[in-house]
This record gives sequence, C-alpha cells and structure tokens, in this order.
Amino acid sequence: MLEESGRVVDVDSDGVWVETIKMSACASCTARSGCGQSLLASVGQGKRSVICVDNPNRLHVAADDNVVIGIGENAFMRISLLIYLLPLLALFAGAAIASSLSLGEPVVIGCGLLGLTVGLVVVRYISRTYMTSCKYHPVLLKVV
Repeated sequence: MLEESGRVVDVDSDGVWVETIKMSACASCTARSGCGQSLLASVGQGKRSVICVDNPNRLHVAADDNVVIGIGENAFMRISLLIYLLPLLALFAGAAIASSLSLGEPVVIGCGLLGLTVGLVVVRYISRTYMTSCKYHPVLLKVV
C-alpha cells in the first residue's frame, strides 16, 4: 500500500476531502547537489492538492484532522502502465507499420502521431472503467 499523509479539509456525502502537500526526499539526500532529480523535484515542491478519498472503515474524522491515505500498489502500477506505456506503444506501432510499408519519413511521423492519438483515446476510454472501480481510488487508512 502506497501511503501519504494529509489534512482533512471537509467531510461530505461524497467522501473525505484531504489536502496533501507534495514533498521530495531530496532535501535529506547527501547527493542532491550533483543529482538532476533534485532539480526536477524542486519544481513542484510544496504544491498543495485536495482530493476526495473513500472512507470504507467509517473512521470518525473532522476538519483539520491529520490522516493517512493510501492506494494499493497493484492498482497504482496498472494505472501507471496504462497511462504511460499504452500511448507510447501505439506511437511506435503506428510508426513501425508505416515504415514497414516503405512510406516516406513525413508519413511515418504522421502515422506515429496518429498512433499516439489513438493510444490516448484508448486510455481515456479504459480509464472511465477504472474510475468506477473502488480498487483504484485512494482510501482513508487512519487518523493520526
């Protein structure tokens, strides 16, 4: 289970609204001065986001409570693969098909972009199915 701490902003019939702050482990790393990842991590450092989470255990929470939320690792990996890998594979497939037909380079590029677009549309269609499954939603784990 991937966990993140946050603060309850509101509780309503939809669920528990939790504010999280994006933090990076780079601040405590000794290699941060020579690492490119620390530069990328600093871009969104401290950014706040509010999400609605399910409360399946019916834990009693109120506004300003500190909580821990989580999502299953398998669900996270499946969604990540869907979002990142499927459009990339579709791009390569479109370009490979056009290339195997010995078409010109502009056509190969166009077919690659067409494949990417088709991949993104398929991701959008499939993600609607995942959105209805509770397995892919973050849940409230505990009140701290």
